[in-house]
Amino acid sequence: MNANRNAVRLSSENRLNSILEAVDAAILTIDGDGIIIECNNATSRMFGYEKPLMVGHNVRMLMPEPYRSEHDGYINNHLSTGINKIIGTGRKVSGLHQSGRVFPVHLSVAGYTENDALYFTGILHDLSELDEARSLSERLGQIVEESVNEIYTLNAETVMFTGANRAALANLGYTLDQLQTCLAIDVLADLTPSDLAETVSRLRADDKRRLALQTRLARSDGSRYDAELALHFSTTLDPPEVAIIAQDVTEKNRLIESLHRNQRMESIGNLTGGIAHDFNNILTVIMGNLDLLSTEIEKPDNIEMLDDARDAAEMGARLTRRLLTFARRSPLSPNTINVNRLIADLTEMLTRTLGSNIALENHLSESLWNTSVDVSELENALVNLVINAKDAMPDGGRLLIETANASLEDGDIDGYDFKPGEYVRIAVTDTGSGIPEEIKDTLFDPFITSKKGGKGSGLGLSMVHGFVHQSGGGVTVYSEAGSGTVFSLYLPRAVSGGEPESPVTLSHPQRPVSGRTILVAEDDDRVRKLTVKRIRTLGHTVIEAVDGHMALQIYSDNPHIDLVFTDVVMTEGMTGYDLAVAIRRIDPQLPVLLTSGYAEDIINAAKLRESGLSLLRKPYHQNDLEAMLSEMLS
Repeated sequence: MNANRNAVRLSSENRLNSILEAVDAAILTIDGDGIIIECNNATSRMFGYEKPLMVGHNVRMLMPEPYRSEHDGYINNHLSTGINKIIGTGRKVSGLHQSGRVFPVHLSVAGYTENDALYFTGILHDLSELDEARSLSERLGQIVEESVNEIYTLNAETVMFTGANRAALANLGYTLDQLQTCLAIDVLADLTPSDLAETVSRLRADDKRRLALQTRLARSDGSRYDAELALHFSTTLDPPEVAIIAQDVTEKNRLIESLHRNQRMESIGNLTGGIAHDFNNILTVIMGNLDLLSTEIEKPDNIEMLDDARDAAEMGARLTRRLLTFARRSPLSPNTINVNRLIADLTEMLTRTLGSNIALENHLSESLWNTSVDVSELENALVNLVINAKDAMPDGGRLLIETANASLEDGDIDGYDFKPGEYVRIAVTDTGSGIPEEIKDTLFDPFITSKKGGKGSGLGLSMVHGFVHQSGGGVTVYSEAGSGTVFSLYLPRAVSGGEPESPVTLSHPQRPVSGRTILVAEDDDRVRKLTVKRIRTLGHTVIEAVDGHMALQIYSDNPHIDLVFTDVVMTEGMTGYDLAVAIRRIDPQLPVLLTSGYAEDIINAAKLRESGLSLLRKPYHQNDLEAMLSEMLS
């Protein structure tokens, strides 16, 4: 019987030892003097010692300072007083590896008596990975809290907010307690409840459980801003949550929109400038032939039809000029002026334009800076704005024209395509119907109009925009439906001081000159044929050339040519400008007159004049040609 009992006892001890060796926790027993009596293999793995190097030695060897020096005192105090600080409870302490590495451990101690001797068994768990995970979690939490991106968490079932970082609360204007009473659709204002439910369902079904979304978020004060959202569905908690990382992209979207608008305007401008040359050549032929016919027709009915045709051709020429103004390719003649004087001079005319049911007021700054601008184009711009304002107030209203100095910084012109600096601001404010929302983004595009009944060409604001930007400034618009509109023109402050310049006046026309020999270079057959006839009508001898190379050869063979009249844009590798330069090398004093309907040539007319060359802009009338030739041949 005793043998059976002993066998059972040994079997139980073996099972217990097997269990102790299998657990992934260090288990060791010490006596009342702190000597290690026994330990399991996990103790060796945790501290780096083989069992024989630990058993029989004081447990202090497994402790760093100050625990090592204080350990025997703890045992003696417990044995002498019975006071228990750690036995039966767990606590976090530090362990010392054989390599000298100190690591965190959780220690639980149990005391027991055997054969009147007191023993202590300790169970230790290595907390290194847990502490690292907790430290990483704390660092990540701090990063999330300090992130400039807005981060939210939602209960995936109630779709109510459960948390948010500082950036989110600051931008939305909520406290965390206030936000936690909100539904997601209170903030994700552009989403309906069904939209939100569908979004959460898509997140649940998606393998990656991630989704990108662009929408607008609503602040506590009702204002909204554009945001890009990255949503992540997490099942870590029960119920699951949706984490949202939001980035405020209002400014980014505004800059992209401005870039797209500028690219669109540039594309339309390039197209406009490109067709101007061909269109002006066509108008030159039409207007030139009409001018020549006008000297031969005497019947009144025919003269009236001729005048109608000439008026139509003039309208075509004006349309081209307007398109070139929009495309910022119109020639400008800037003068330094004080805008207040211009507005004061225009007031009487503008009052008549507005009629009796619209009150016009001027608020003009007394210390307004000067600006350098084409006076005629500025007058046209103001008249266009006033006419638009009148059309927006069919039942009457109030129109205010203000001037002020404006020093603009980067933040003042966000979303607009002009630079910071010092400007003269002209604001035209009406109390009309406002600008329809659907055309705000294309307001300055040509042929876009808000006028009803087919009124207006849709070029007025295009011309204003093109002129102001070509002058180095910019245009801003603020409009509210039913409340009115404010157009603000910003024109650069004049660099030089002093008094404004007087408007440039044209010199008196020269007396007609005839009997000279003129070389005409033009590659368009119809235009060349007409030009030759027009010049011969003025009493000159004409020699024709179909391109620049032929013209240069003719000039070399005919030293008695008095003037060269050449188109700028010609094929065969030599432009009119190249021809002029080549002839000037031979005879620097020979008059050379260029003509062009091409936008880039027109806008660079000032540079041509600096080279001693003159430009006659197509289309032109017979008297314009006569005056220019007479001036250059005198």
